[in-house]
Amino acid sequence: MMKSNLYIYLARLDRKGMKVVSAFPFSQKVYPTRVRDISNLNLSPEISGKISKEAYENRMSHELYAESAESFNDLKASLEKRGYSSLPMQQFTGYTNSSSVNDKALVTKSSTMLRRNSDVIR
Repeated sequence: MMKSNLYIYLARLDRKGMKVVSAFPFSQKVYPTRVRDISNLNLSPEISGKISKEAYENRMSHELYAESAESFNDLKASLEKRGYSSLPMQQFTGYTNSSSVNDKALVTKSSTMLRRNSDVIR
């Protein structure tokens, strides 16, 4: 089993940067998931309050995401593949938690609308 961390970060809407808010040891694979309700992750009340406050203060330019990666460089590589630029050189984790994270809360079903023949100019 691989050792990885769960990174909770604020990603800019214009894809010109991100800011790691917190990182926790986590054993499962979590693909990039937008966090809609931080209280479902079973974090301590003070940490979830700080994270939700930071997400609320940056709500006009950032979105809160969670993703697992083996290292910070792997997280940066994943973000670069998705088109993000101006990523930080080193990790800053402001908030940590000793309890386990609820992995069931990260699995969210979201429906998307697909457009047929989207590459055809009309």
